[in-house]
Amino acid sequence: MKRFLLSLLVVFSCLSPLMAESGDQHITVNAGIAAPYTLNATVGYEYELKNGHAVEIYGEAGNHWHTPVCHAFWDGYYWDGGGTYKYRIAKFKNGNFKLRGGVQFGSFVREFFVGAEIGFEYNYVFKNNWEFVAIQRNNFNFVHGDTFRNGIMIGVKIPL
Repeated sequence: MKRFLLSLLVVFSCLSPLMAESGDQHITVNAGIAAPYTLNATVGYEYELKNGHAVEIYGEAGNHWHTPVCHAFWDGYYWDGGGTYKYRIAKFKNGNFKLRGGVQFGSFVREFFVGAEIGFEYNYVFKNNWEFVAIQRNNFNFVHGDTFRNGIMIGVKIPL
């Protein structure tokens, strides 16, 4: 029992400096367009780390539209979830520029896929701590035909 309590004390003493300098928490809401012919929306939870870096867990839904749009709009839907690590490259007076990369998994028209994401993110912070965000994303998906998507998303980060 003494060893167990001593090990817990050591673990908490090592973790407390990490938690003391951690940053804000946000709910993220984004929408955008990607090639080829894709509309998508993302909702996530972001946690800031030291030095402005961050991690995000998100869920996403999207749809490929076809030409003509008439009856085939929902034929190319997908959903996915994943996590990204955001490395801050530059800090500005009211914002920052981050490199983002991560993994995702989901389904594209009933076919399971695993993928990777890399891109850039620019955040602008308002006085009330809400943030405007512009994201450039590149998704590489494996195991099905929807292999590559790249595009731009805009949205907000709402502080918790």
